[in-house]
Amino acid sequence: MAQLWMIMICFLAERVKTSTCMDFTEQCDRPDNKEEVKAIQGEALYWPCPNLECSKEADHSQIYWYKNISGRIQEITTEKSARVHHHGPVLYILPLTSDDTGLYITRWWTALNNTDCVEFETSLVVGEKFHTKKSEITDTVLIICPVCEEQLKNLSWYKDFHLIPNESKERLYLRNTSKKDEGMYTCLCTWEHDGRQYNTSGSIHLQIKEPTTSFTPTIVHPRNNSVEFIDLGSEVVLNCSAFFGINIKKQCFVIWLRNNTRLEGVDGYTIHNWDQEGTFHSILTINKVSEVDLHSEFQCKAINLMSLSHVIITLKSRESVLPLVVMFLCTFLIFLLAAGTTKWFAVDLALFFRGLCIIRTNNDDGKVYDAYVIYQKDNEDGKTENSVSHFINIVLPAVLENSCGFKLYIHGRDDLPGEDSMELIETRMKLSRRLIVVLTTGMSHGQEVTIPQGYDWQMGLYQVLVQQEMSMILIQLGDTKDYSHLPLAMQHLLQKTPPLKWNEKSHQATSPSSRFWKRVRYMMPIVPAQVCPNSSSAKYHCQEFCDTHC
Repeated sequence: MAQLWMIMICFLAERVKTSTCMDFTEQCDRPDNKEEVKAIQGEALYWPCPNLECSKEADHSQIYWYKNISGRIQEITTEKSARVHHHGPVLYILPLTSDDTGLYITRWWTALNNTDCVEFETSLVVGEKFHTKKSEITDTVLIICPVCEEQLKNLSWYKDFHLIPNESKERLYLRNTSKKDEGMYTCLCTWEHDGRQYNTSGSIHLQIKEPTTSFTPTIVHPRNNSVEFIDLGSEVVLNCSAFFGINIKKQCFVIWLRNNTRLEGVDGYTIHNWDQEGTFHSILTINKVSEVDLHSEFQCKAINLMSLSHVIITLKSRESVLPLVVMFLCTFLIFLLAAGTTKWFAVDLALFFRGLCIIRTNNDDGKVYDAYVIYQKDNEDGKTENSVSHFINIVLPAVLENSCGFKLYIHGRDDLPGEDSMELIETRMKLSRRLIVVLTTGMSHGQEVTIPQGYDWQMGLYQVLVQQEMSMILIQLGDTKDYSHLPLAMQHLLQKTPPLKWNEKSHQATSPSSRFWKRVRYMMPIVPAQVCPNSSSAKYHCQEFCDTHC
């Protein structure tokens, strides 16, 4: 009985001693390095002491686990029935939840001196999945399972969730790697604790990098000393692209400067960078162009570990297009005015140049008369007959013959008695350069024209339309709008060339300078036949007439 009490006293003393050793106010040595463990929610965690010596000396020392919860240190139990507990140097969490994320502390009390301890801090992050990216360019790639260290377990490897046969070690070697070896590699370990089996997995995303080749930076766009034309006060976007090499993503920079001052973070300027297959792009946005910008040099610099290159861009204010528009409109209006004036005064200009005798050539065509005049002689009422007679016998000769020097053949005035009428018409008409046809209102009666009075009409139309040896000048007396009574050939000519209308009531009816007579003179031959006959001895008289009359 006495021995039993001695054992109980010793046990209580040991507990008191242990309780004293677990005083958390005691300062422990703390290594500088802090580990981080990533685990997947829903799986189990087997977490040995962060220090290998700690696990080896577990039988001869005391190890305790704590969790820092919002600055409050909570000891983790050793009861195996608890979801979170530790057994010596190993912490078990069965299974993991998101609330398990936090800072865990491992205290190792050495066996030599129970007053000294070493403290390790480890951060646990619990998530739905964890993938570690890894890039390799060597022929052989080593992948180490990130979980289940120092543990008796069954381990399997998977690539893209397909089992890799005959691989059960923590280290997986991939030889002669190529692009086809890229993918997600997962190690799954199954282990037993307290008679139950648990799973823990870790994944590594393997990427095979292509060989890289670095070059001296080359700015593809823009060209050096380029000029951008902008509007003052507007937003301007400047684009700069530089090529650094093949599969180059690190240690490459494209920066913007204004007058050798960097623009990152400067108000009013925004920079956006991105890379694409070895070409780095940088866009500088000037929110509002100022006068200072117009007098500054903007530099785009491309920099890598080998060298640097740069281009200079200047801004210039775009000139207003208003002066160009005004000049264009003025030129267009002047052109229209000149074209309209030329068209309106075409006859006057032609007669003016004739008056200057620019055209001195005398048509040696054997013609005697400048024009053959035909008109309606029969079936006229008294008023119309007087009007026609006055125009044919007085006005027409007075203007064309007396004032302008043309020689006319007027049937009924210039024919000789006893001559054959038809032969006379043919002969005189062949000797004439123009055919003047005078249309009167008396023709609207629709009475048939009889021969020989109407033979000159037939012959004239034949010479104009068939032989094409002479041109026709149509003159209308009065207001005749219906020409259906005329021969079809004459109607055809009237559709092509409207007649010139003579107004006997006009105060310029007999003036050679009136618009009507100018148009008649324009359609007449250039050089009058009676002034410039077909002989070299008359050249002096031709020139003298042109200087005074034409």
